[in-house]
Amino acid sequence: MIPFAFKKSLSVGGFFTVKHLNKVGSTNDYLKTLSPSQQKEGFCVVADEQTGGKGRLGRKFCSPKGGLYFSILLKPVAQDVLDKLTLIAAIAAVDAIREVCKDDASIKWVNDVYIGGKKCSGILSETTENLKGFAIVGIGVNIGNVVDESVKDIACGVTNQGKNTRWELLTAILLKFKELYLDFDAQKIVESYKNRCSTIGKTVKVLENDGGEYTAKAVDIDSDGHLIVLQESGKTQVLCSGEVKIIF
Repeated sequence: MIPFAFKKSLSVGGFFTVKHLNKVGSTNDYLKTLSPSQQKEGFCVVADEQTGGKGRLGRKFCSPKGGLYFSILLKPVAQDVLDKLTLIAAIAAVDAIREVCKDDASIKWVNDVYIGGKKCSGILSETTENLKGFAIVGIGVNIGNVVDESVKDIACGVTNQGKNTRWELLTAILLKFKELYLDFDAQKIVESYKNRCSTIGKTVKVLENDGGEYTAKAVDIDSDGHLIVLQESGKTQVLCSGEVKIIF
C-alpha cells in the first residue's frame, strides 16, 4: 500500500493516477490489458514484485520484492516526443536517484542507469497495437540489497535511505518525468541526457542487431539521442539501435 504521505504528491497537477499491486507479471504488460475506459494518459501502475519483468531485446529484468517497478501510460502529441521518451525517463531516473539516494548515478546509452560500473535501473519504452496512440514507459530500480543472485556481478541497488525510499524515489521520478514531458524541449532533453551519459568518451564494443560486433570510441550523442562512435578505421558511425558494452 502506498503510504498516505505520498499519495497527494503522486497526484500533483492531476496528471498521474497511481495504482499499486502486490505482484504482477510485468507492469508494462499490465497496462496493455487496460480496457478503453481505463486508458488515460498518466495512468501509472507500480508493483512490489514482477514475476516476468522485461528488458530490451527480449531480456528478463529480475524484479524481486523490495525494488521499485512501475510503468506509465502516455499519449505523445508528436513523433519527436515519442522518440525521446526513453531519454526523458533516463534523465528523470538519474536525477531522482542522485537526489533521494545520494548516489552518483549516470546513464549508460541507451536506457540503463549505472552506479560504480554496475546497472541499478533499466527502462523499457514500448508501443502496442491494442493501445492506439499510446506509449508505455516502464522503469525498474534495484533498491539496497534487493538484487537477484544471478545478476549480482553486473547489477547493484541504489542506497536505501529508509523504509520510504521506494516511495520517495517513485515520487521524484514521476514529477521530474512530468516536467520534462509536459514542457517538452527536444534540445534541452538531448543536452541533459548528454550531460548525464557516462558512455561518451569510453571505448565500447558495439553489438549489432545482425550479430556483428566491433570496437569503437563513443564520442557524442546526436540530436535524436543516437550514439556517435568512432571506429578503429577512422569511420564515424551513428547508432540508433543495437547495444554497446563499455570496455574502458
